[in-house]
Amino acid sequence: MELCIFCEIISKVEKAFIIYENDFVCCFLDKFPINKGHVLVVPKKHYQEFSDVDSQSLSEVILTAQKISILLEKLLITDGITSMQNNGIFKDVEHYHMHIIPRFNGDGFSWIEPEIVVREDEFEMLTIKLRNLL
Repeated sequence: MELCIFCEIISKVEKAFIIYENDFVCCFLDKFPINKGHVLVVPKKHYQEFSDVDSQSLSEVILTAQKISILLEKLLITDGITSMQNNGIFKDVEHYHMHIIPRFNGDGFSWIEPEIVVREDEFEMLTIKLRNLL
């Protein structure tokens, strides 16, 4: 395995502003924040992708993200919170993590939605296929 900056932070080899940790997760301020208070919630076990994370670690990630979101809303008097994670080529660190980003009206962070047209029969087919797989 290549050197993982998040594993280095978890093992205290690399410096970070850790705000919380337990047996399953480590939470620290993002070194390159989108907004002040941007927190990363990271499972302590190294998993590259969301789909690989064990259920206990994943539960801890989401429950901890909820707690941190509530605290950030109160502490920073936000206009909202964006919680997100990226997979595949869209992530910047090869260790699964969730972003908790305090949001403020006019902060400049945006989500660009392309105009994709999906026909009704495509919705129906996708619904059937997903239901069958579940």
